[in-house]
Amino acid sequence: MVMVSLLNLLAFGLNLALIPTMLYAIFFLAGYFNIGAWGLVLMFLPAFLLDYSRAIGKAVILPVHELLRKPPRPTYTPIISIIIPAHNEEKTIAARIASVLENDYKFKEVIVVDDGSTDGTYAAASRFKERVKLLSRPKGGIKAYALNYGLSFAKGEVVVTVDADTMISRDAINKIAAYFSNPNILAASGNLRVINENKNLLTRLQSYEYVIAFDIGRRLQALFRTLLIIPGAMSVVRKNVLERIGGFDPFLGEDFDLTLKVHKIKGRVVFIPDCYAFTDVPESWASWFRQRERWHRSQIRVLIRHRNIFFRRTFGTPGILGAPDMVLMDMLAIFIRPAWFAYFMHVQNFLVFWIVAYVVLFRSRASHAFERLFRARNVVGLKERLPITFSFNVLQTALQFR
Repeated sequence: MVMVSLLNLLAFGLNLALIPTMLYAIFFLAGYFNIGAWGLVLMFLPAFLLDYSRAIGKAVILPVHELLRKPPRPTYTPIISIIIPAHNEEKTIAARIASVLENDYKFKEVIVVDDGSTDGTYAAASRFKERVKLLSRPKGGIKAYALNYGLSFAKGEVVVTVDADTMISRDAINKIAAYFSNPNILAASGNLRVINENKNLLTRLQSYEYVIAFDIGRRLQALFRTLLIIPGAMSVVRKNVLERIGGFDPFLGEDFDLTLKVHKIKGRVVFIPDCYAFTDVPESWASWFRQRERWHRSQIRVLIRHRNIFFRRTFGTPGILGAPDMVLMDMLAIFIRPAWFAYFMHVQNFLVFWIVAYVVLFRSRASHAFERLFRARNVVGLKERLPITFSFNVLQTALQFR
């Protein structure tokens, strides 16, 4: 059983307190500026419809679902192949391999792919060569090449991909085997946590973010069958499914791309809440910015690539609800909120209140979404790079329910 740290408990507490605190601030400012109840509702109508309704729904649905949820029991024991691609991971690869080998699940094979490392990664992994399949290949530049190379040697019915900077809990493979006893489940996401959360403020904020994103966000998405991303740090897919779709595409954002392909063949994708994986996160703002830019650009690329999934009944809930909801909440809503708010305040002529409320409620969310959308334009051929102002949007990301 994984111990819940004080920081993770604090993250849950902050989220529980966030909505009433924000509502109190809104009512206080409305009273101060003598805005009536109907005017208040109109002023924050997008927020009430898009944000608060979701937050309340999550607060009601998820606890009830967790109380009623019965963890599956394994009915058979498939061979599970764990593929660990590594490039210049000399310092961490041994501990990561050891964490997989410590799982007491008997029917597993571990495949380590040294993807053209120039340090001592291969030598460090060689300590386990009697217990793992240790492969080496020239550097491919994209993780998908290493994954496909390892996949060609895999014998398991189920394939687990684990990043070289990620450790898994000792019972993770057993949990996977239990869920994949259900033949209808084709892919799954593990539950990610942060290893280096105590390094500094940034890593603590990311630890909050991961708890909220997975224990709340992924749970709800899996419940409504709109889970669109199984993270590459800890993803699980049936091997026959990977073979049917041609393996991992050499594409930035291969985890998102793979998940949408599984949905397109009408496979069920689940979240395994007690299958824990622990990963390192960026410790400096510069590396964090680069990581998030890479994530955002790959998200836009994959959505453009799979644009035929939108509003297609053929693809079920992911196409009708999941993908449109991602675009609505991550891209469009950020323009809808301030545009509606500015229009209302312009009509009411409350300029001072508009400035105060916008800075308090929308600044961090706006900068985050503008960064996504402006950089996404480069994907479709815009040569000039628009200047991006990064604010402390990690605070909003870490504290939001989504």
